[in-house]
Amino acid sequence: PGRVDRVGAVVLDEIHYIDDFPRGTVWEEVIIEAPAHIRLIGLSATISNVDEVAAWMTELRGDIATVKRTERPVALEMWLALDNTLLPLFDAKGHVAKKTMERAQNAEVSQGRFRYSRRAPDNDLFVIIHELQRRDMLPAIYFIFSRKGCREALARCTMHGLDLTTREEKKLIETEFNRRIDTIADADERAVFRQAIDVIALRNGVAMHHAGMLPYAKETVESLFHRGLIRVVFATETLSLGLNMPARACVISSFTKFDGQGFASLTSGELIQLMGRAGRRGIDTLGHGIVLKESDVDIRDIYEAALGGEMSVISKFAPTYTMALTLLRTRSVEQAEELMEKSFGQYQAVHHGDTWDLRRGNAEGRLTDLRALVFRHPAIKCTERTLSQFIHADRSIIEQQQVLRRAKRDNFRNGRGGGRRGAPDPGQRIERLQRDIKNLHRQWNDSPCRHCPYLADHRGQRFEINDLEETLRGGEAELGAARDRYRREFRALRAVLREAGFIEHDKPTELGSLAASLYGESALIVADAVAAGILERLTPPELAAVLVMLVSEDRGRDRAGSNRDRFPTEQVERCGRALRAVLHRLMALEETHGLRTLRPLSYDHIRVAYDWAAGVPLTELQPPGGADLGDVVKAVKNLYSLLRQMEQALRKHPLHGLVSRTREALERDLIKRV
Repeated sequence: PGRVDRVGAVVLDEIHYIDDFPRGTVWEEVIIEAPAHIRLIGLSATISNVDEVAAWMTELRGDIATVKRTERPVALEMWLALDNTLLPLFDAKGHVAKKTMERAQNAEVSQGRFRYSRRAPDNDLFVIIHELQRRDMLPAIYFIFSRKGCREALARCTMHGLDLTTREEKKLIETEFNRRIDTIADADERAVFRQAIDVIALRNGVAMHHAGMLPYAKETVESLFHRGLIRVVFATETLSLGLNMPARACVISSFTKFDGQGFASLTSGELIQLMGRAGRRGIDTLGHGIVLKESDVDIRDIYEAALGGEMSVISKFAPTYTMALTLLRTRSVEQAEELMEKSFGQYQAVHHGDTWDLRRGNAEGRLTDLRALVFRHPAIKCTERTLSQFIHADRSIIEQQQVLRRAKRDNFRNGRGGGRRGAPDPGQRIERLQRDIKNLHRQWNDSPCRHCPYLADHRGQRFEINDLEETLRGGEAELGAARDRYRREFRALRAVLREAGFIEHDKPTELGSLAASLYGESALIVADAVAAGILERLTPPELAAVLVMLVSEDRGRDRAGSNRDRFPTEQVERCGRALRAVLHRLMALEETHGLRTLRPLSYDHIRVAYDWAAGVPLTELQPPGGADLGDVVKAVKNLYSLLRQMEQALRKHPLHGLVSRTREALERDLIKRV
């Protein structure tokens, strides 16, 4: 507390991380809990609702001024790469370039005609790089949304001898590379560092950068790129976050990326974040953003993202078990709930309610007008009832035709030839569907609505009434749920903590105090395991192998041929099963109370954590399938952090000695330095 008293200001760089889960919760806690004497400065280049964020902060802390600058420090020109040719996306007045739009649309039409023919890629890597070099657009960041893609691109450059540096620049790169190697004290790490960087490509001014690389290797690439010695770096989107690596140009190799479930187009905010690196302040007068056009991407989607503006921040605040335990240690339930209702999420819910009142009034007025509208049909006997029957028949025909197509396809795939005349039709399913569709067509044809001159207006009125009624129902329900959300979540968290023995009479028990001294979503499991004696009688490598299940992440859980169930010793296997039992018990309690915050155990890094703590050289460590050595370092860093927390929390506990020895076993230079 004394040190906090001396703090004058807190800078929240990239304050739009309020929109990120789970990091956003921490940002909001800082803003809410920082002492009143501390001034807060929030920085962002991609936020559009800055006034809303500032109004929330003003409500909490007093006046917050906003300083907005809408022009870029370095102007940005955007290009579309179409069949290896760079075309401007916008004209000199900032309007859509008509020739580019027409050429892209014509290309889409012609590509559609020859969809199944073999054709060359839309844009070639080397042609694009040489075009950038010809137009003096280097150095460039070439974004590829996969590590494998970055590795393959770098390997192609090495294989084809792509050379972008002069003889003097090659000497400077070699000097810097050797200097950085000499600063590595550990010979084992030096060997791994040499393996991590393609020296031939580096000398030629080409490198890659992604989260799976060794931290020191990434730093080397960043340093050389910042000095202008690396001309092209192939990078995943992680490079666009929080690193000072400006370039003259940024190339986006694909306008779609995998979001964990499927491939989706880039949003306007993502595009701005990636293009934010284009243009070096104080060096360039113009930065360049190049989007490579792909045959399966509509040019209108690219323009929509490019014209979309900044991202609107939506709160991702979510109460956690450790937050609940920490609050209940010093506050009453009512005070804790009041604190959570100071969150940006609650602020947005309340103000959404204010705008909803206006929207609801407009919707109800429109609904009244529509219901008062009467269609008179003097010559045709159609009514509200016949319109309902007509619309129902129309929808049913479409639905049944889809079912019929699927049935025919399934029959054909099963070798029964269901689509051919005289072919077997088990259960007469296809025949029955055809008969039903025929009857529906008869109802549709016989309806008086079919020939009604007011059909389009009447049907439009009906659809609009249904939409408005659904909007009103959904809006009221959503608003009620949002306004009471954090109280309900906090109540559910307390119920789980109470039933699991972490709190009693809304105050932390001894077990709860232990969990509160740990951070992260695994705090409850670790505390429970310590109290149950699960972690006793382990060696340091075994403890590392057990705890890494709680702090690491698997890359590709459904990967075939996984060895995640192979434990290095019987003790590790026993503890792993015990941890899984604790986790399942807590998950069952969560399900009872409508929560889902705990994630499954991670099994990928068990063996490598065991080997690391056992002293196996870095050169001999085997990362799990689909992962890189950088992922191993990240997992060990997380494990090291957990062990330090446990060391603090268990000072008078019998496990303290084992935890300390395990932490020391992880302390290679590589970990201590990062």
